[in-house]
Amino acid sequence: MLKNYFYIFLITIFTLILVNCSSKEVENEEILSTEIIEEETIILPSLNKVITKISPSVVAINISTIERDFFLRQRTQTADGSGVIITEDGFIVTNDHVISKANTISVTLQNGNIYEASVVGKFPSSDIALLKIPINDLQPLSFSEDNSLKTGDWVIALGNAFGLEGGPTVTLGIVSALNRSIKTESGMILTDMIQTDAAINQGNSGGPLVNLRGELVGLNTILLSRAEGIGFAISSYLVKRYTDDLMKFGEVIVPWLGMELGTLTKEQAKTYCEWGYKTCEYKTIDGILIMEVEENSPSFETGIKAGDIITHVESEPVKSTREFYSRLWSYKLGSSINLKGKRQKKDVSFNIKLIKRND
Repeated sequence: MLKNYFYIFLITIFTLILVNCSSKEVENEEILSTEIIEEETIILPSLNKVITKISPSVVAINISTIERDFFLRQRTQTADGSGVIITEDGFIVTNDHVISKANTISVTLQNGNIYEASVVGKFPSSDIALLKIPINDLQPLSFSEDNSLKTGDWVIALGNAFGLEGGPTVTLGIVSALNRSIKTESGMILTDMIQTDAAINQGNSGGPLVNLRGELVGLNTILLSRAEGIGFAISSYLVKRYTDDLMKFGEVIVPWLGMELGTLTKEQAKTYCEWGYKTCEYKTIDGILIMEVEENSPSFETGIKAGDIITHVESEPVKSTREFYSRLWSYKLGSSINLKGKRQKKDVSFNIKLIKRND
């Protein structure tokens, strides 16, 4: 009898030990789960400081145009856009399509002061225009000094969306892709574009796309009406290249090659193929697609044809139009440079002289 009680006692003690261990294990799992949740909880910082820093460099642009109505009577129409101050003495960059039809252009600063602007110069093929207002001591926006922008980086778009009062509209997104080529509704092809999901709305055109340091990485230029949440910006290196020339000469001075270029990637090869170029088979090659060659141009005289692929400039590889133009602009007018590439997978080489149009 005592032996039976003893066995019952041992079983009871063993059961209590198991229950206690099980409860501690559950408790430890709950603590561990809480720690993991706390570690994974990330609070994004406020962008207010960055926005406060760059807002004085963003301006609202209002244009007026004179058009005729159904009865041929002249009517004044207005439209809104955005711009970026790039010098203390009043130079402002915006999109060419914002001001291309304007009779008058007015610029509104963050403090509410309004000035009439004059057009210093334009580069329509890249949708760039440079304006000037008669004022000093402005706060210019700094250009990004490096080429570190990557897909997935956070960017902020600012602009005068829909012409609303109360300062610029701010949207946040990421760099969705680089080196995009797009065809506008007017049929113009823009290359080396930054694609972003930061909302770009009517009136945002000409506003800045900045990184989290508040540096200009692009100029908002277009949204696709056939797609939601997709916007494009002109790379800041192109903006600086063109505005420097426009400030100095009133025009962009570039060697005239007489050909339209586009960055070739695996994804873009498919797009170009759909546009009629023989690029479907180019799945691994990196280079520049010759999209169009102008008759009687240096490229035409050299024998370059639409559909050719340029892979090297003077033995230096080029994988994007950005790299191509960067190397091209390092040579002076009158120089001859060698271009190497492919024509339907056959090696080709061209020596081309750099001249100015109508030179």
